Amino acid sequence: MSRFKLCITLGVFSAFLTGCWDHVEIEDRGFIIGIAIDLAEETGEKLDESEGEYRYKGTYQFVVPSGLSQGASGQGGQGGTSQKAYNNLVIEDETISGQSRHLAEETSRTPFNEHLQSIIISENVAKIPKALGNVLDFFLRDSETRRGIKVMIAEGEAGPILGIQPTPENLPVMHIDSIVENSFKNARILPEKRIGSIHERLIDKTSFVVPKIKRDNQKINIAGAAVFHGHNNQMIGFINGDITEGLNLITGDYKGGILKTKVENKLVVYEIKREKSSVKVEAKNKENILFHIKIEAEGQIGESFGSLDYMNPKILSKVETAVEKEIERKVSKTIKTFQEDLRVDALGLGGYLQREDYDTWKRIKQDWDDGKNYFSTSTIKVQADILVQTPGAIIESEKQ
Repeated sequence: MSRFKLCITLGVFSAFLTGCWDHVEIEDRGFIIGIAIDLAEETGEKLDESEGEYRYKGTYQFVVPSGLSQGASGQGGQGGTSQKAYNNLVIEDETISGQSRHLAEETSRTPFNEHLQSIIISENVAKIPKALGNVLDFFLRDSETRRGIKVMIAEGEAGPILGIQPTPENLPVMHIDSIVENSFKNARILPEKRIGSIHERLIDKTSFVVPKIKRDNQKINIAGAAVFHGHNNQMIGFINGDITEGLNLITGDYKGGILKTKVENKLVVYEIKREKSSVKVEAKNKENILFHIKIEAEGQIGESFGSLDYMNPKILSKVETAVEKEIERKVSKTIKTFQEDLRVDALGLGGYLQREDYDTWKRIKQDWDDGKNYFSTSTIKVQADILVQTPGAIIESEKQ
């Protein structure tokens, strides 16, 4: 009897020692870190009714571990040989899930999306109504992918961006990520947008912006943004770096940057260290809703092209006034672009109206930036309030 109990015990414990039934050794995984989606070239072949309306071309960037071990320059190994730390595979299919399945035919390692960092979508894809949501749908459903994946829109083709020379990084995707993180130094760069936050905008059907990326030979330019209409999540155009800077001021996403202005005909550079914005709404007349945007900023004199006495309170007051006018000018230009040219509320003002006066919002939300477009007929006023914390190093005033 005791021998029988021993056999049962060993059998039970052995069941817990078998490990995961579906495990894959790390050496056998193909780590995908970046994906670029373009429209495939037309072949003239008519797609079956069961297939999609468009055929997509996906560029998948895999990590090559042996290339990473050669150092940042990619040089090393025996005999002075070098190997790239990445490999780009191009797959065409009507669906992203179909591309994922075809990858298994092209690589000896199991494709793995858990370390995916960025998805770059070409403007040609983004300009198709609802295509952005359709492309991202696979990644939102896939259990391997995370909601923190960064999404960007390429000016031109997306695939070639993953083929740039990554200096000093080993991988093009990591090189791009490093540039995106510089938004705290350059307000012309839109802060990163992750797939989770874009998913929320797609569900709410609210207009939004996504960072723009462009390849210029072996350089990457990420100033500016792509604007999407919430009604059909279709890209309607790009905004440049100046308009993006004004947008960041309105939304409170201004992480840091400089503003140039003139005081007593001398160029002064104001460096913003902290910025916040607030919005108040008056919705008594739905035909002319009034928004008050207040922008507060603190900073210092970053550079001065003249001998001004910054210890003089009157001079500092002139600097603050000049910077306030410059901010109001930039923000007003951004508002004009969205109200008159693009006619979409990617500024997020509809959200303030919804929270302030929900009854009014319910009546007009279908026509907020579509149909009658109450957003375009709204009045938006801007007020800037600036503080110079420190004048920095002082050059002796010419008047002293």
